[in-house]
Amino acid sequence: MNAYATGVTHDIRQFGMQVIKTVRELRSECLRRRHSLTAQVFPVPLSDLRSWSMTDDGAFAHETGRFFRIIGTRDLSGLDQPLEQPLIEQREVGMLCLFVTHFDGEFHGLITFKFEPGTPDGIEVAPTVQATRSNYEAAHGGDRVPAAELALSETTCKLADAVQREQESWFLGKINRNRIILLDAKDAVDIARTVPESRWVPVPVLLAAALKSRLLNMDLRSVLSMWPLDAATSRDRLGPVTKAPCQGGQDPEPAGSHPEIIPLNRLSQWQIAESIEHRQRRFFSVVGCRVEGQGREVASWDQPLLAPAGMGQCTLLIRPGTEGPELLVAERVRIGSVRGPSLEARFQRGDITDYSTESRRRSMIAESSGLVRCHEIHSAVHTEEGGRFRGAIVTYQLGLFTDAVEEQPAGRWMALNEVEALDQGGDRLSVELRTCLTMVKGLITIGSLKP
Repeated sequence: MNAYATGVTHDIRQFGMQVIKTVRELRSECLRRRHSLTAQVFPVPLSDLRSWSMTDDGAFAHETGRFFRIIGTRDLSGLDQPLEQPLIEQREVGMLCLFVTHFDGEFHGLITFKFEPGTPDGIEVAPTVQATRSNYEAAHGGDRVPAAELALSETTCKLADAVQREQESWFLGKINRNRIILLDAKDAVDIARTVPESRWVPVPVLLAAALKSRLLNMDLRSVLSMWPLDAATSRDRLGPVTKAPCQGGQDPEPAGSHPEIIPLNRLSQWQIAESIEHRQRRFFSVVGCRVEGQGREVASWDQPLLAPAGMGQCTLLIRPGTEGPELLVAERVRIGSVRGPSLEARFQRGDITDYSTESRRRSMIAESSGLVRCHEIHSAVHTEEGGRFRGAIVTYQLGLFTDAVEEQPAGRWMALNEVEALDQGGDRLSVELRTCLTMVKGLITIGSLKP
């Protein structure tokens, strides 16, 4: 063990810093906090939301012009008919940061238990810092985000640092900066004091926790996907340290989506009343909520949330390869993919029950036939971003083959280390594939998959 590791072990014992050692303890602590949650979320018509209103250009936005807004979009690139829908436009880049340090022979991450208004269970395990730019700059007039200055610092030792995409069927090109920062003894002790209700958890425990349902929030799963593979297979090895945020090396004008922004009231298949809804009650709606009684940066706030009509589905098939596991993936362009195509799991859809088109039916049959041949399937139900979505839940499945299998139509097999390299580079993998990648590293951690 090196010098900084020995110092951190001494300081943690001296100052009584709290450590959660197992997945079971982590879930138990999260459940305890859910049971004592005092926050309440009330439905509110969009027209009654404080500080939110329709703008002159037909968007639904906050009076400060900060945070995010709901816009109308039209994509004319489809062969059959134009696609029109609302999207969340959030131009500012948020910060997701996990602080890690080394003691007791392994790396530990400093997690928090975060409430979000759209999270079905209220509270989930989150990274050390999770904040939009508007939040860490205190545009809401409330308290500043603890430890944000260190998370944003360019002088820290970074194990991972990249810009990553979020749901491109619901966001217009939204990205966050994802970072894993290694702390020395003094900073580790100071930051744990600064961040309220934080706990140190071994990184292998966090990776294994990604295999459990409704425990780690989307942002922590996204950051953990960048935990180096070599560190996931050893308790005291580190992967390459990056020095600057990467953005994936896309072409200057990527072949992505180029939707037209239009007023919300011009969306022919959508109607605006107390909420924004599809006329056939499909896909999702945009609803209003008021949050009271939670100890966040402000005591109370109003905001819109995107509420999916059904549960999503994401299935990643994995086969053995000559250089390790191979993942069945596909490139796709969604309406919000303005940064170019995203790499996704081959089988991914927004509604698990949606078989309304021939292509979806064929995809569901191919997915089922692939899973039938798997010798092992690991499933978990995860929630998506609770700060922008209400009740967004996705069933994730990892299907493991014992032998090499033929390539599926409309997909390709990629080596795990190739996908890992793209993830470390940033701005390439879908947020759903990053959750799958974290779960894959969880399987490696618990010994169910050989790297």
